[in-house]
Amino acid sequence: MLLCTLVLVTFVRSWAADAPKGKALFEQHCTSCHAINEKLIGPALAGVNERRQEAWLLKWVRNSQALIKSGDPTAVKLYEDYNKSVMTSFEQLGDDEIKDILAYIATGGDKPAAAEAGTENQVVNTGGPAADSGNSTWMIVAIMLGLFILIVQIFNILKLVSEYTGTKFFNANRTNAQLMLLFLILGLAGTVWEFAVHGPRTLPEAASEHGKMIDKMFDITLYLTGFVFVVTQIALFWFAYRYQAKEGRKALFYAHNNRLEVVWTIIPAIALTVLVLNGFSMWSTITDKAPEDSNEIEVFAYQFGWKARYPGTDQVLGKSNFNLISGTNDLGIGVVSEYDAIIIEAAATLAEAQEEHDFLDMNDNPTPEEAAAISENKVRLKRAQGHYNRLIALKGNERVFDGTANDDLFPGEIHIPVDEPVLMRFRARDVIHSAYMPYFRVQMNCVPGMPTQFWFKPTKTTAQIRTEKEDPEFDYYLFCAKICGAAHFNMKIKVVVESRADYDKWLKAQKPRYNKSEPAKAAIETSTEEVATN
Repeated sequence: MLLCTLVLVTFVRSWAADAPKGKALFEQHCTSCHAINEKLIGPALAGVNERRQEAWLLKWVRNSQALIKSGDPTAVKLYEDYNKSVMTSFEQLGDDEIKDILAYIATGGDKPAAAEAGTENQVVNTGGPAADSGNSTWMIVAIMLGLFILIVQIFNILKLVSEYTGTKFFNANRTNAQLMLLFLILGLAGTVWEFAVHGPRTLPEAASEHGKMIDKMFDITLYLTGFVFVVTQIALFWFAYRYQAKEGRKALFYAHNNRLEVVWTIIPAIALTVLVLNGFSMWSTITDKAPEDSNEIEVFAYQFGWKARYPGTDQVLGKSNFNLISGTNDLGIGVVSEYDAIIIEAAATLAEAQEEHDFLDMNDNPTPEEAAAISENKVRLKRAQGHYNRLIALKGNERVFDGTANDDLFPGEIHIPVDEPVLMRFRARDVIHSAYMPYFRVQMNCVPGMPTQFWFKPTKTTAQIRTEKEDPEFDYYLFCAKICGAAHFNMKIKVVVESRADYDKWLKAQKPRYNKSEPAKAAIETSTEEVATN
């Protein structure tokens, strides 16, 4: 989604747009690739308002690909400058919404603390604190490396002296054995220190019903494996010390012991089997069929963001098909009016690719560059033909276009009621993502072409956990736990847990994006016949 709001800024008067509303839209659609005051996947957007016209920006945001196809020099240059990365179209955004985003960007957003204090130059100045810190680090590394080389050289010198004079300065076997004990003590001390210092930085207290059981399972596994770790490490290092090489000592050749083999094979096998079966039982419960009264939500993953979908008044999530994904139907749901638009667009794309193919096919002796263009055109033509054929195959598909998607809701954040089961259905558009909500112990892969699901029951509202953490700004988030691309680190959507009354109030305030009620089959037949005759 590179350049998601690239050059989204123009001069917007405060009375003409709503900057606070623009902030919410910016966070929903743009932050996965852009920031105002720093470069992420796309460039920083601060100051771009002086370089672009508002009319151009509206076209670019709504459908950058169409603008590039039209040959607009600015659009083509941006496309080339960013390695021909295609920006997601936002045809569902109206002019007023885009202007709201522009108004927010014009405010400068949340500037970094250094910039607000006027000290940003200290960060990049070679004489500033950052530079001093970097120099100190390299100095420490150089000193440590120098000491290591010095110690090695001292040992080499002593070894040479020992060979020529016959004098033994130290017993290598005894020294190594003593070092084993030292490493054992330092290692165990380091382990205790790690748990004491960084232990609180592990997963926070679970805020879901099943999360407490998962934490208990994790604790049992940690205590068991931790005990085995300590015992085996002590045995390992003590063995190396106790049986160090000495003059006159002969090692005992101990080839085999059936009883010992059986014992240390069966005991770990039983322990692991119990742990695995416990985990499998837990996993089967939370991924199996959800309770009948669950609140159903669909979460759609794409590079690099999330979209949520809720059922409308019919309480049924509409059907979807990946072939229906377009600029105004980003989740590919079965809405007749969107089908009409996308099949006409697909027919136009196919006709354009075919026309280009017919023209290129007249060249009997192409140059290498022309041959490459012909090859690229064949790929485009094949894809366009396949897409159009798949759309035609959807004609009259009453399962996809059953009308249940017409009233679906598409909010910019996820809301869920506390102490009630929530069923999340996951889909992905491009690559594998992983939906991850650490406080709820929810993690599920989002795989293109393979819907997955996870159900859970949240037990702490956002307000409650803010009180517990003494942080009035705290929010739950859904993150991506798969490295899905360059902007993976910034892929998130806010999750709000609230009471049933607040949830119902919020849900009632949401408005359907599509509200078409025309008969699906008749409308589809009409639209496809028109395309076929054109």
